[in-house]
Amino acid sequence: MTVQQRPLCGGLVAAKFSLILLLLLHTSSALTVSNAESRCGRPCIPIRQCPHLVNLLNNPTIANLNALRRATCRVVDRQPFVCCPQASLLPRECGRSLFPDRIHGGNETGIGKYPWMAALAYSENGIPGVRFLCGGSVIHKRYILTAAHCLHPSQLGPKKLAFVRLGDYKLSTDVDCERTSQGNDFCAPPARNYTVEETIIHPSYNTRASYSDDIALIRLAQTVNFTGGEWVDPVCLPPANLNARLVSGQREPEVAGWGFTENGTTSDTMLSVKVPFFNQQECNVTYQGQLVEEQMCLGGRPGQDSCGGDSGGPLVVIGPRGPPYLQIGLVSYGPTHCGQQNIPGVYTSISHYREWIDLNIQP
Repeated sequence: MTVQQRPLCGGLVAAKFSLILLLLLHTSSALTVSNAESRCGRPCIPIRQCPHLVNLLNNPTIANLNALRRATCRVVDRQPFVCCPQASLLPRECGRSLFPDRIHGGNETGIGKYPWMAALAYSENGIPGVRFLCGGSVIHKRYILTAAHCLHPSQLGPKKLAFVRLGDYKLSTDVDCERTSQGNDFCAPPARNYTVEETIIHPSYNTRASYSDDIALIRLAQTVNFTGGEWVDPVCLPPANLNARLVSGQREPEVAGWGFTENGTTSDTMLSVKVPFFNQQECNVTYQGQLVEEQMCLGGRPGQDSCGGDSGGPLVVIGPRGPPYLQIGLVSYGPTHCGQQNIPGVYTSISHYREWIDLNIQP
């Protein structure tokens, strides 16, 4: 039997619009058209004229309703008007490892393997300098993807995000170099610090379960030049509702960062590790039933795990024949003592938030 989607009409539409209206009471119906379009950066149109947002309305999950709320620019005669997203602004050229053949032994990543890696620097009154406490990924010339708990005031306390560093490999050196097999130095351009224009935390963060909806965006005040002298390139993001396990196949995803090592210290040099998918039901038992659909578990091998300072960093999987790399998750939380047998880490699944990401990215 063939099942067709019913057209958006009649009482169903009215009921759903009523629900949306209840959620949009904070939006002023007194906004003028010019003000609304200024807020959008594009025309503010009736929601019925925006197929993308109508699809969200047809699937009224908490995340989708919050995305609709954020997209609403006006309410006129009880009808929502929205900033209808255009085609995705994410770059088509992405996920390229700049020097994949230069990777060498151990868990050190090698210069240029993960050119989308971002290091988040934090300052605190009375403490000199900055500390790199979270990671992130470059997904657009103005945006970094990271974890909500890396930006939320309830988690930061007296700390403040100072800047985002891109193009770095060894945090303590101005210029990063490797020695080639021929005995020559191979050096990267200097890393660059970017100031922050805006942070966008998922509105449902930590409301449904521990670290639920643990995802956020950072808009940089400066534009990243992917074709310039910096060794920075964006990572690819998955489409909505992609099955991360299925797309990974037999390939184990990789996570990288400068976080705590098994010795309890932070690494000055970027490290990476491969982590296997862990049974979701068993993982949920480990975390006392606190997992939600948008979270996934990986790891559970002794001594091989993401850890504290890796929070917000990308979990990527490489294509079956090599790059591009696809970011399927980001580091959210895990056990206090990392790298324990059969105790995996918890990651935010990116495909569940692809529409939220597109809705919140501006040119």
